[in-house]
Amino acid sequence: MPSTTSPSSTSYIVLTQRQQYAPCHLRLPEEPIPMAGVCFQEDYYSFFKVVPTLDRAKQLADRLAERDNRSIITTTPKGYVLWVYEAKAMRHSSRDGVRKLSRVSGFQAVDPATTHEVQILRSERDYQSCKIQVPDLDKPLTGITYNQQFYSLLRIVRDEAQATELSEKLERKGNQALITASAYGYSVWVLEPEGRSV
Repeated sequence: MPSTTSPSSTSYIVLTQRQQYAPCHLRLPEEPIPMAGVCFQEDYYSFFKVVPTLDRAKQLADRLAERDNRSIITTTPKGYVLWVYEAKAMRHSSRDGVRKLSRVSGFQAVDPATTHEVQILRSERDYQSCKIQVPDLDKPLTGITYNQQFYSLLRIVRDEAQATELSEKLERKGNQALITASAYGYSVWVLEPEGRSV
């Protein structure tokens, strides 16, 4: 059973066991790129944010509820993950062959207090390159690990301004982005909350 009070007295549900929900990727109307999601009680929820404490997760869930957004909270070794209900979502099949990107869609306003300046890692000693696996995708992705979290490669661009602009767009949509600098240019990475090293 989920660890929670009744839905009538709270705006969220806290799921403490992995078998209570199923990770997946979702498609939404007018969104060309699939996003990370979970299925819970036959409803779909898109990834919103990872936070370090349950109290912070509950605060954000209450803010979402004020905007009529239903949410659930799952637990991971990295913290607490918030997921937002998507009424029009459809499950995305990996057979479609489309790159899956952890995105939040259908959530218009992100509280400025929850956003932060995008980090640029200029030394390869600051992170570790790896291959990561995400749900519903057969082949591993090019990734890095930083602060015990996994990020997948989105794009490599030539200049810092372009990388920063792309990362800020991702942040405004609720994603967590990271930039690394190298002789090849600037790589933009996106947090994969359900990613694992392979």
